[in-house]
Order: sequence, then C-alpha cells, then structure tokens
Amino acid sequence: MIKPEISVSEAKQDKLFYVVANFAVVNPKDKTVLLLQRGANEKVLPGKWGFAGGKLEHGNVAEMIEEGGKDPIEGVNNVLGKLAVKEAKEESGLTLKSEGYHVITDKVFIRPDGIPVFMVTMAAEYQGGEVTLEEGIMASAWVAEEQLTDYDCVPGIQNEARKALTLIH
Repeated sequence: MIKPEISVSEAKQDKLFYVVANFAVVNPKDKTVLLLQRGANEKVLPGKWGFAGGKLEHGNVAEMIEEGGKDPIEGVNNVLGKLAVKEAKEESGLTLKSEGYHVITDKVFIRPDGIPVFMVTMAAEYQGGEVTLEEGIMASAWVAEEQLTDYDCVPGIQNEARKALTLIH
C-alpha cells in the first residue's frame, strides 16, 4: 500500500471548498431530532441551533485510506457518512445506527467570511447513549416537530429537521 500524502500546492484555488457533513439525529421512539447550540466563539452563526457535523480534513482522508488498507487512488467509500458519524459521536456522545442514512440535502453556499462550502446533511437513527457535549457546544435539545420554531436555528435547519423526522420513523 502507498502511504497517502496530501498536497494542495497544485490545486486550483477556484475549486477548493470546505466539505461538511451533518447528521440530523432522530429518535424514532419519541419522534424528536437532536439540535445542538453552536458555541458563542464560532466564526459563523454563533449561538444558532443546528445539527452535529463537521468539516472533512486532510488528515481524515489519510486516516480512512490507511484504515481501509487501500491504495490512495482507490479512495474511501461513504466518506461523508463516516465523517458525520465521527462528528456526531464527538459532538454529542451518541451512537447512531450504522446503516440506513438518508440524504436530506446537499448544497453549496458561501459563508459570511467568504469561504465556499459543499455540505451534505443526512438523517440517521439514534441508537444509544446519553448526550455529552463537546467543548464549544453550548446546549442540546431533543425537539419535536411542533417545537422547531421555538429555536433560533441555522438557516434551513428547521425544514431539514422536518424532513428527517419523516424519513426516520
């Protein structure tokens, strides 16, 4: 196996994006979705409510390739699903059902600081664990559909949560 080596020195600047994966974690027993309140020190949308998730980093890619024992050019399947599961565990402490993710949306947007983002949001079923928040996340709430308007959410989250609740039941 060839050791993965990351370089962006030859990358075209107009083709570089943050790659983000989010999970709407749904508890089908009580028909709720987990919302996490972003930290006050976040660069973008501090204090807003959203889903567990995070950015794909070069080190994530190298680790996944090494763990899979593959040649780097073969790549990694379901990389955004794997990233979202990892981020959900880190940010909330919860275990998700390992299969049956549903893509809610994939989109590109420009952050207020000008950085372009490619983001995939998926729905996944809560499997177990108690919510334990990662440092920097201010609060969590299991929210039913009729309560979504009570939260000051990241734009689009309320509609994505509604869709997640219809997909996981």
